[in-house]
Amino acid sequence: MLGTDDELSYWVLVLTGPQRGKVWLVTAVGAYPYPYPQPEAHGFAEWVQHWKTHDGWWS
Repeated sequence: MLGTDDELSYWVLVLTGPQRGKVWLVTAVGAYPYPYPQPEAHGFAEWVQHWKTHDGWWS
């Protein structure tokens, strides 16, 4: 787990399988690749870049 935006949403880094190295958002209603709605999730470096520059999670 990388962190949370609230008590119901968690950012996770996938460690195994075909999505290894990708970041997903896990919520009470499902799991979504970052950035949503793109079909291919970004890796950890891209996720950190957006976080660092405050570009917004879903941009």
